[in-house]
Amino acid sequence: MVTITTSTVCSTVLALCLLPPIAVAQADQAPLQDLLRLLEQETELATRSGMNADYVPGMATILSGEELLLRGVRTVGEALALVPGISEGMEMSGERQILSRGIGFGYASGNIKILLDGVSMNSTLYAMANPVLNIPIEQVERIEAIRGPGASVHGEYAFAGVVDVITRTAQRRLHVQAMDGADRGGGALWSWRDPKRDLSVSFNVLGLDGQAGVAVAEDALYELNLPEYSNAPGKSNEAHRYRGLFADVTWGNLFAAVKLLDDDYGDAFGINHFLPPADHRLASQQGYESLQLGADLPFGERLRTRLRLEALRHHRNRDDLYVSPAGYFLEHQPVFMSQHYRETRYLAGADLHWRPHPRHEVLLGLEARHVEVDEATWDWPAAFDIDFPWLDETLNRRILSLVVQDQVRVDERLTLTAAARIDDYSDVGTYLSPRLAAVWRANDAHILKAQYARAFRPPTFYELSYPGDGVDEVRAGEIATYEVGYIVKQPRWRGQVILFQSDLSSQIVFGYDQQGYINSADVRLRGVEVEYTQRLLPQLKLDANLSYVESVDFGLGKRALPGGTDRLGNLALLWQPTPPWTAALQLRHVGARARRPSDPRAPVAAYTTADLTLSYAKPGPGVFAHLGVKNLTDAEIRFPEQPTGSGGVDWVYQDDYPRPGRRWWLSLGYAF
Repeated sequence: MVTITTSTVCSTVLALCLLPPIAVAQADQAPLQDLLRLLEQETELATRSGMNADYVPGMATILSGEELLLRGVRTVGEALALVPGISEGMEMSGERQILSRGIGFGYASGNIKILLDGVSMNSTLYAMANPVLNIPIEQVERIEAIRGPGASVHGEYAFAGVVDVITRTAQRRLHVQAMDGADRGGGALWSWRDPKRDLSVSFNVLGLDGQAGVAVAEDALYELNLPEYSNAPGKSNEAHRYRGLFADVTWGNLFAAVKLLDDDYGDAFGINHFLPPADHRLASQQGYESLQLGADLPFGERLRTRLRLEALRHHRNRDDLYVSPAGYFLEHQPVFMSQHYRETRYLAGADLHWRPHPRHEVLLGLEARHVEVDEATWDWPAAFDIDFPWLDETLNRRILSLVVQDQVRVDERLTLTAAARIDDYSDVGTYLSPRLAAVWRANDAHILKAQYARAFRPPTFYELSYPGDGVDEVRAGEIATYEVGYIVKQPRWRGQVILFQSDLSSQIVFGYDQQGYINSADVRLRGVEVEYTQRLLPQLKLDANLSYVESVDFGLGKRALPGGTDRLGNLALLWQPTPPWTAALQLRHVGARARRPSDPRAPVAAYTTADLTLSYAKPGPGVFAHLGVKNLTDAEIRFPEQPTGSGGVDWVYQDDYPRPGRRWWLSLGYAF
């Protein structure tokens, strides 16, 4: 019997990286499949104008949905962990979290702008978009991400990064999928196009159900010396139900899109760190219904405009959310409570692109948004006799925004970008988000970049409603980032490095040592992110990245933000011995993660995981299949626990939030 360890995997990777030069020379003489090529990729995320990702201000990462499947990635949230500087986390009640360069830890803390086919999905309640992070990769065409401030183009919540999830459209396929101890289901993708009428229609639908959970030995009741009341040892309630329907229509210059997302899940580890009963309740239900209408109107070769109308409704209901066991608050019965929230958002926007000269492009953007709360209720057992509102149901927000961006290609080598956005809020003030950037193409192989950008993070409805003790109001957080980047491209390999410094002021956090939200002291982040891709053999590709960040909180005197880590790394090997077979090994390292200031325990231990995937897929119609093993070495993974509603001082999980060990998964389908 052969035992597979992390050291064995790493040794194998190192041996492959040190192949003799003759192997590389042979690779130059052989044709390469599309999968293994170093592709030129375009993105509109950074500037709203289509540009090669190498030439946009800052560093953009584009993840292909097909390659993500080959690498064993199962959801959007998991895919983002492959982006340099981004790590995963979770809240006690099962909500996903994404941290960018260490920013984003804490209860209901959304600091990354999440777009779905260009439509903002961040709720005004928490600034989060959990259902988008749970979208299966089978529905995803690609994911575009930029780290650092993006508010000069995208406005609110583009604080620590911007992510746009592009869904699949121009395909026809059926598939089923399953994972050991997790979700099972399937979906379909259908598209139709009439070239004569310039008309295309697509439907992308998928549904999953599962009753997942991880073993929990002790919960907070053990720390309170009340183990007789606890459901531990037992399993966390991570039951899940996902439904996603994306419909798109384009007709000439007109386009329309409907997005229906329903993402329901259990209460995981319990909102007070009391382990819920293992009854597979779907205690949290989140959903989006959005409609987008628009037109791309050209006015000659130099002028074009995009008009957009959007309507979005978001609901977040929590029915029978477990609060405490029988005997803790109420003598003869456990305590469950319910919350219901619904908001509606409308947006009207116009982007005008003007090219007075082939080397000069000006963007002028206007947006008007209105968001209002339709429902906000909080229900407790009658015995509690609680009669106060959760949120004010009359809350609303109006935002007027102006974007001005000027891109000038000074000569064949140098491009300058200047941008500024003004956002005027009806309830929290007016904010300016500037950006200055330069891209210098020394030659075809070497590119240098420099950028300065500022962004803001307005307080959400929830944060405005629950300021910390002694806090009159929660103010907007701000960030200023300086970046210098370098890209080198060669026939067989490509590398890029970025150095950055971010200065945060008035960051909004869930009170470190008190209940409620506060503005923290100033924080400084300094770091480096390195990416490297190489074709080792005609059939073998290596893709790797490494990030390091040093943080200083001037209020706490600590060198790490809570929940963050100073180092992250990814390494993937994709081997195609013969078409249409591909084998992939994906390594992921997460360094030790810091705890909140009030927690005296040692940092959460570092871990390294290995995923192995075997795929069968060929271009055109036919069967395709992906079979994989997640966490091949059965590494111990734990996410740092989040503060609870009582400040998190005494009610803790000593073992944090354990995550699943080794599991198999399968995705099988047919393309027409």
